[in-house]
Amino acid sequence: MRFSPCRLALLAALSAAVATPAPAQDSCGEREPPPGPLVSVDWLKRHHADRGLVILNAERARAAFDSAHIPGARFVATSQFTTRKGDLLTELPPVAALDSLFESLGVGDTGRVVIYGETLPTTRLYFTLDYLGLGERVSLLHGGLESWRRAGGVTTADATPAPARASLTVRPRPELLADAAYVDAHRSDPGVLLLDARNQEEFDGTVQEDGVARAGHIPGAVRLDWTELMSEGRFRDKGDLRQLLAAAGAAPAREIVAYCRVGSRASALYFAARLLGYPVRLYDGSMNDWASRAELPVAGKP
Repeated sequence: MRFSPCRLALLAALSAAVATPAPAQDSCGEREPPPGPLVSVDWLKRHHADRGLVILNAERARAAFDSAHIPGARFVATSQFTTRKGDLLTELPPVAALDSLFESLGVGDTGRVVIYGETLPTTRLYFTLDYLGLGERVSLLHGGLESWRRAGGVTTADATPAPARASLTVRPRPELLADAAYVDAHRSDPGVLLLDARNQEEFDGTVQEDGVARAGHIPGAVRLDWTELMSEGRFRDKGDLRQLLAAAGAAPAREIVAYCRVGSRASALYFAARLLGYPVRLYDGSMNDWASRAELPVAGKP
C-alpha cells in the first residue's frame, strides 16, 4: 500500500509522539487545536479566510468602525446585545432576541467567532455568547485593532456587505449568571469569592451623585479593579492574571461571582476567570440591583 507524503509524515509524528508528546500541528492540512478565549493577530491572519469565521467589532458607537476595521468584520453595538429592565442597565436581552441578532450577523452552529473593539464591549459580548452556549468557539483578538495594525494587518473603511443570515442553535447556560438571591445565599460561603470590578471610591461608597453618596459594596466582597487586568490596552499574560486573582483570593476550585455597578466592568473579570479556567458567574444586576433592595445589606465607609 502506498501512502501520500502527508500521511507518511503523520505516521512518523505519531510514532515519535509515543516517546515525546508534542502539540498538534496544522502542517499537511492537519487540524489545529481550538485556540481558546484569546487569539493572536498571527492566528487571525492565518485563518482570516476560514469558512464559517465571523469577526465582530463590538463598540459603543459606530464611528470607529466606519473609520477603519478589519476586512470582513461586522459591526455590533453594545446596545444591541444589552437591554434596560426597569432601573437596571445593560441586562441580558431575551434569548430569542439574542438568537435573532447573532443569526443576522452570520453566526451559525459552526465556525469560530473572533471579537475585537473596546475592552468592555468585547468582554460583555464574550459573556453574552458564552451564556448562549457558544463560549468554546468564541475568542477575543489579543490587542485588538492596534495589534492588528502593528503586525501589518490591513484595514478598510469600506462597508461590509450584509452577511447571509445563519441558523443558530443556542443552549443558554443559567449557571453562568448570578442574581441577588444567589449572591445573598453565598456571600458567606468560603467556596465563593465575590469580586468587585469597580474603583476604590465606588467600593467605599464615597463617590457622590447629586450630593448623595453612592452605595458601597456587597458585604464580604473583595475589590479587583478591572483596569488592573490590562496593560497597554490588552489583557496581561496568564501568569500576571493568575497572580492578581490569587491576591484577591481566587483559586481554581473557588467560584468567582463578578459584579460592578451595572454588569459591564464585571465582564472583564469574568473573561479573565474564563481565560484561566476558573469557575465564574456574572451578577448581571450588580450594585444597581443589590442597592435597590432595602432588605439587603451594603458595606462601605460611613
